[in-house]
Amino acid sequence: MIAADLIPLAFAVDKLRLLPGNPRRGNVEAVKRSLAAFGQRKPIVARRSDRVVIAGNHTLQAAQALGWTEVAVVWVDDDDTTSKAFALADNRTAELGDYDEAALADLIGQVGSVDPELLKASGWDEASVAELVASLEPDVLPLAGDPDDVPEQVSAKSVLGDVWLLGPHRLMCGDSTSPTDVDNLMAGSKADMVWTDPPYGVDYVGKTKDALKIKNDRTDDTAGILDGAFASLLSASKAGAAVYVAAPSGPAGNPFAVKLFDLGIFRQRLVWVKDVMVLGHSDYHYRHEDIYFGYTPNGKGRKGRGGEGWYGDHSQTTVLEFSKPRRNAEHPTMKPIELIEYCFSNSSRPKDKVLDLFGGSGSTLIAAHKTNRVAYLMELDPKYVDVICARFQKLTGIKPVN
Repeated sequence: MIAADLIPLAFAVDKLRLLPGNPRRGNVEAVKRSLAAFGQRKPIVARRSDRVVIAGNHTLQAAQALGWTEVAVVWVDDDDTTSKAFALADNRTAELGDYDEAALADLIGQVGSVDPELLKASGWDEASVAELVASLEPDVLPLAGDPDDVPEQVSAKSVLGDVWLLGPHRLMCGDSTSPTDVDNLMAGSKADMVWTDPPYGVDYVGKTKDALKIKNDRTDDTAGILDGAFASLLSASKAGAAVYVAAPSGPAGNPFAVKLFDLGIFRQRLVWVKDVMVLGHSDYHYRHEDIYFGYTPNGKGRKGRGGEGWYGDHSQTTVLEFSKPRRNAEHPTMKPIELIEYCFSNSSRPKDKVLDLFGGSGSTLIAAHKTNRVAYLMELDPKYVDVICARFQKLTGIKPVN
């Protein structure tokens, strides 16, 4: 369909000729999608003497493929050399420009959030959007030391109710099942993504130098803790926020999956495969842990590959292979920073807010700081709150403020 104001310029498609030796190899399929969605809004330029198209050859091919009988044409009386020079200029001048990528991403987001199909018609498919988002990722922020290194524990200085400001991030010594505490942590904000590692309910004793244990990690507490924490997760997150919940392998992980499914969050079970096994009492020693992945309910758009909230490419699988941290002397179930960063890159963008309701030793915070996200952490144990503060200051040089 030709735009109304261009109809006086309509000319028969079968009487136009393509430019001989045209060096430009365009994407006719993309032009077809654009014409089908928007119609023809720019005229083709053709030479009057022989009806050869100087600018718009791929528009002509797309119109032919769509079965159009007419296209809008502007006629010129150029000689052969001028025609060829204009054909070169028409392509080259567009190539010489570039994008304000942040503004481009914002514009794409405005269109895609309302009409994803219309965005595809503009030439921005899933792969190109993912590539653009990746290009906006800042360089990894430098840290002073190994990000998986955790400082020695000292006598606790933090107390329940403390809120620490660590640069742009927030850390509270509080209860993830308490709506009041969670409200204080979030301070009116909503999380764009959740990455959290709840206690496994197995009364875990770590193989650290102090045989460390985790508060609330008793089997009889698990159901109540998960109910309260997952309710907090929903209240503190935006609709459609990506959620990653680390969970134990085997039967102990079933309550995690069931509760997430009942809340409409659970979508896939990911498997973190470690480079070493963990000695235990099972016949087969575990060398993996589960991570349950999904989205909070009522988000916009389709959930799934290429849907809103997914920023990874099409090569990701459910198997996540990352080495187990060697330096977990101050927390018994530490996750590697690279694992958390990987999840961040697939499900969030720079400046997004990431929530962790079980802060542990602060790995989510460190991963967020490295990748230019803003972390909100809750941790019940004052000793671990102090560990998080010390770890952050050691790696970033930023002094936490109470």
